Amino acid sequence: MANMQNEILNTFKKGSMLTKVIFINVAIFLIVAIIGIFNEDFYQYLCVPGDFKSLKYQPWSIVTYMFLHTSFWHLLMNLLWVFWFGKMFLLYFNGKQYLAVYLLGGFAGVFLHLTVYYLLQNTNPSYMLGASAAAMSVAFAVAAYKPDFVIHLLFIGPVKIKYLVLVVFILDVLGLAGNMKNDMTGSDGVAHIAHMGGSFFGLWFGYRMRNGKDITRKFNNFLNNIFTFFSSDKSKQAKQNMKVKKDKFSKPKSDWEYNRDKADDQKEIDRILDKISKNGYDSLSKSEKEFLFNQKK
Repeated sequence: MANMQNEILNTFKKGSMLTKVIFINVAIFLIVAIIGIFNEDFYQYLCVPGDFKSLKYQPWSIVTYMFLHTSFWHLLMNLLWVFWFGKMFLLYFNGKQYLAVYLLGGFAGVFLHLTVYYLLQNTNPSYMLGASAAAMSVAFAVAAYKPDFVIHLLFIGPVKIKYLVLVVFILDVLGLAGNMKNDMTGSDGVAHIAHMGGSFFGLWFGYRMRNGKDITRKFNNFLNNIFTFFSSDKSKQAKQNMKVKKDKFSKPKSDWEYNRDKADDQKEIDRILDKISKNGYDSLSKSEKEFLFNQKK
């Protein structure tokens, strides 16, 4: 038992940010399920309430809700989306950007969901939970950045990601329209508005990245400050500071050398990504996988 726990902890520590997000979702699901045996209403304190007035009494819920699920199937379906699109996202961006898009997409979902409830003066607001808005944000970020990325779907075959997310968005619009007919924006139990909020943020991130602008940079700096403040590993921080100082004394590249190396790296990245798009990730050689991995650092 102890060995299994150590293996899980090591996998969590050494895993990518996507692995960490999946682990956290599963861990929270198990913890809430156990606590729910003794207190069935406990999960409501982790869900986003249906209006801004109630939200001020549990502000932490804007984070906890996107790691919370009502059933095993709810968890499984959302984690499949988190995993599939997370793998695609990490082909182009790094782990910190992934976490930022996941969280900020979830926040955007909350804001749009509660704003629509407020504007409609809905008298029957519903709680919101689940990773779908965050997963949508990641999916639409990839679609905006690489719209022609090809996904091979079971029973359907190759489909460009831009068409897949378009269908998903249309389904959310139709679901919302059906709910609005009944004067309830969440009558089918699906937070369609929150999905749209996450989708809009993902699109914004992807389009800005195509122009070389990372809109998550300030948020990531904020997260870095928080993690550094609560980190107990002072020696690791000291080593990092020493590495930064050492780098300052290394001979800098000339502008010509820097631009040449950057252009060569980009050509190789484009070649590998084209290969992935045509033949899948497993078609890459070991050296190509290592090259991609090193580009994320």
